[in-house]
Amino acid sequence: MLQGTTIEGTVVRVVDGDTVRVSSADLEDEESLRILALDTEESNAGGSKPVTPFGHKAKERAQGFFAPGDAVVLEFPGREPVDVAVQRYRGNFGRLLVYLHKDGVDFQETMIREGFSPYFCKYGNAVFHHDAYRAAEREAQASRLGVWDQIAVNGSEIRNYAALGTWWQLRAGLIDDFRALGPHEADLLDSRLDFEEISHRAQTGDTVTVFTALERLTRVGQRHALVRIGSLQQPFALFIRDIEANPESQRIVKLLETRYISAGEDHPRRSYAYVKGALKVFNGTPEIELTSIDQISDDFPGS
Repeated sequence: MLQGTTIEGTVVRVVDGDTVRVSSADLEDEESLRILALDTEESNAGGSKPVTPFGHKAKERAQGFFAPGDAVVLEFPGREPVDVAVQRYRGNFGRLLVYLHKDGVDFQETMIREGFSPYFCKYGNAVFHHDAYRAAEREAQASRLGVWDQIAVNGSEIRNYAALGTWWQLRAGLIDDFRALGPHEADLLDSRLDFEEISHRAQTGDTVTVFTALERLTRVGQRHALVRIGSLQQPFALFIRDIEANPESQRIVKLLETRYISAGEDHPRRSYAYVKGALKVFNGTPEIELTSIDQISDDFPGS
């Protein structure tokens, strides 16, 4: 049963096991979809993950499911009007974030149940379909299908999905807590989904709390640092002044690196935090300056 906002589209081609290009009368241009709840192994080089034999199998399965010209339904993970959903639900590289269905069949559930992908909840549990996808993953695990038998499909363990799943579930729980708060707090914003509002409110220097994934810390010049959320589409940042000489800035950096910012899949951290402060715009990018570790918290500071 489809519960989110939907649009109809036509398949152009399969890019990978979890990426499909489509056209639609509701979209200005042909779009690349990053299919929610899936994280298949890679069949194309160039990303952060290695290409694997089973990545090629996942792409072949997707190509068997979707042929060019097939009619499909794109379901967004929310109930906003179409024009709002098309702007709101985009990933790091601008791809639409949707569930994809054909002839009433849920592609995500199919791929998870057949072991071509774990239930990918790193960026939150599936809105509307969580129970179905969790059950599908259990079925695949009970039969050790696909990714759940790495030796059989790849010849060696490429990714430790049991460990990754534990980390993803931690993150998903944090996101679920935020989702429960979000509709009731006017000054609580999501750095990705509410990016347009954050950009607007930065113009007037509003003080807000932003729920965000803290992806990486980089030096700015010789003295300062930026924490970015890892999205080209929603370039929100946190600024830390004078990290060489300011003791509190040093404490902020140590807290972020020890508690929040993951150093790859082998060194996971919490990732998500609530950050409170006055918004401003620097070089066209909205940001908050961090001057105290008290601005960063695991829980909504208003609770």
